[in-house]
Amino acid sequence: MLLAVLPVTAASNRANGQSPPPDTSFSYKFENRRFYIPLIQIDIGADGKGQLHFTRGESDDVIDRNFKILSSTMDRINRLVAASAFLTSKEEYQAKRDFSHLGWMTITVRQGEQERTVRFNYTTNTDISELADLFRGIATQEIDLFDIELAVQHQPLDVPRLLDALESDLRLDRVAEPEQLIRRLRELANDDTMPLIGRNHANRIIKDIEKGKYRRK
Repeated sequence: MLLAVLPVTAASNRANGQSPPPDTSFSYKFENRRFYIPLIQIDIGADGKGQLHFTRGESDDVIDRNFKILSSTMDRINRLVAASAFLTSKEEYQAKRDFSHLGWMTITVRQGEQERTVRFNYTTNTDISELADLFRGIATQEIDLFDIELAVQHQPLDVPRLLDALESDLRLDRVAEPEQLIRRLRELANDDTMPLIGRNHANRIIKDIEKGKYRRK
């Protein structure tokens, strides 16, 4: 997976209520040719706006999607980057254990003339592991939303199945920002053209999110 991270000074600025430098960017990349989704890449700027790129199956076609993360998520990224001293650390992050069969992650941080990229398939560094999981969670929620929105347009009968998949990802803590789902789920729940079972399911997920059932730690 590829990922770009902030240095300590930028994270400190965020903690003091200041925005990170505008030339800061974050990237995350995941690669595994054996997986149904063999390529995932996320690029995020200091303003929280990002782009998701991924492929599916044996197709080389890249699916693109724009998104914007919450300020709390950006704060969390900055905190993890600062805690790991990513830009100045010499740590390679790859553990002795090899999990290459599960795919490779690449993390990159850019700020001004500073840039650092690391690649690993398994790490025991808790900050870097959490950072990678956070970016993967952003990708998961955006892919789930993409699938649901596509089904709403072309295959409404698939919506209940896709909501089941989304709920499973929420239950397994694979979604980075559950609250980001509410607006789109509410639109679905209020859409009279959707199957009733799907509308009711969307309402149940909304209620669970609002109750804090899927709040990330």
